[in-house]
Amino acid sequence: MSSRYRISRSLAIAALIGAIAAASCGPELSAPGSGDVSGTWYAAGPAAGLTNVTIVLTQSSDGTISGTYTATGTPNLQFCPATGPCAISGTISGGNTVFQVFFELKDAGQFTGQLITGTDLKGAMNRIGSTDPITFTKS
Repeated sequence: MSSRYRISRSLAIAALIGAIAAASCGPELSAPGSGDVSGTWYAAGPAAGLTNVTIVLTQSSDGTISGTYTATGTPNLQFCPATGPCAISGTISGGNTVFQVFFELKDAGQFTGQLITGTDLKGAMNRIGSTDPITFTKS
């Protein structure tokens, strides 16, 4: 067997092993998550200036999330008067990927976390430099 043949064969085997390893690394991190977050979720808070947070989410097959929220906001972190809490509401947009669940509550903050079970969505809310843990429970 010639040395040129052995080198070619070794390179072919190495390329095959590399292709198999690359294919078995898992899905793209932006691929849709395996769980569906559609439904109504609630968290008592407080997190990022919000309490009594209710979110209604709809997830598309590509993992895109849309929906609405209602909550009680606090002064300083939310657009509430200095005299006390206020009711706020708005729209939600984001995504559920194999890496994370992320969505923005328009004008109120961002959620980043994981779907822990079919009824628990756990992560953190962020707003104007404030980051707090939060757990949503599906109704």
